[in-house]
Amino acid sequence: MKKNRLVILLLVTLVAIAVFIISKNKHKTLTGNDADFAIPDTASIDKLFIANKRGATALLEKDNKGNWTINGKYPARRDCIRLLLITFMRAQIKFPAPQASQENLLREIASKGTKCEIYQNKKLIKTWYVGHETQDLKGTFCLLQGAENDKPFNTVYAIELPGFIGIILPRFFITEAEWREQKVLSITPDKIKSVTLNLSGFPDSSYTINVMGLHKFDVTTLSGKKIQPFDTAAVQQYLSYFMNLYVEYWYTNSTLPVIDSVRKTKDFLQISLTDINNKTEVYKFYHKPPDKGHDEDEKGNKMPYDPENMYMKFWNDAEFAAIPGYTWGKLFQSSHYFLPKHTVKK
Repeated sequence: MKKNRLVILLLVTLVAIAVFIISKNKHKTLTGNDADFAIPDTASIDKLFIANKRGATALLEKDNKGNWTINGKYPARRDCIRLLLITFMRAQIKFPAPQASQENLLREIASKGTKCEIYQNKKLIKTWYVGHETQDLKGTFCLLQGAENDKPFNTVYAIELPGFIGIILPRFFITEAEWREQKVLSITPDKIKSVTLNLSGFPDSSYTINVMGLHKFDVTTLSGKKIQPFDTAAVQQYLSYFMNLYVEYWYTNSTLPVIDSVRKTKDFLQISLTDINNKTEVYKFYHKPPDKGHDEDEKGNKMPYDPENMYMKFWNDAEFAAIPGYTWGKLFQSSHYFLPKHTVKK
């Protein structure tokens, strides 16, 4: 009996040693420090620093309220932040890059890759170096650097996200304009005191809506004519159009000649919005020149401007951005929009 116990004890010890060795070797080959890309706790990530070899950088920081900023100046896009955090959480090894390709991949990532430093609770925890896509376009070659290391590891891995087919490099963009929050106007009708639309040169089509209650309004053209009677439902519908309006791209700091030229032209329409706290914002709209090759309509006629896109100057003329016509264009209603639907216009 005593001999059997010794044999059993010896077997248990050998199994424990074998499990330890296997676990250790597995840890080194696939889940060791050089392959430990995933970050399960993304909620505590509060800073990201992205840079490329051309000297461009983006600093994303989260404040105590959970709001992210870009370069300490503007609110950052929450959807893009969320996409990065999901990337960090779900990243897994697709395969180690072939040994014969390691040296070339290391050189390419060092010269062309995008670096992303990841911080938790204001402390650097690891750095990703993101390279190009794998041949099957289902993974991305990446290199890792630990917080305690002064240089990256020497093994490049192909990274994938379960359930996602594609590459992750486009998620690590750097341009400040791309990172800025795109929502610029979202006000509910009950918070609006008045709206004035001024279509340059057309005072009869331009108007002011004064809001005096939930169903009580006054609509007057800029030529001084009261619209009476008017369609109350149309006014309410129009006021609802000011919710959830986004810019398409920020050009505030752009030095492109075409942008600078448009910025200096005369706006074709202005909308002044005053809220119940008597704060007024003025939005000025500018035509966008048609793109080359897309400057004719379906009948071959030359178009003076892009019918689907435009530019806007706003926030005390400090900001300039491209906007989509299909969302902002619904604000460009003439005074006839508020006439009762049964009224026959002469």
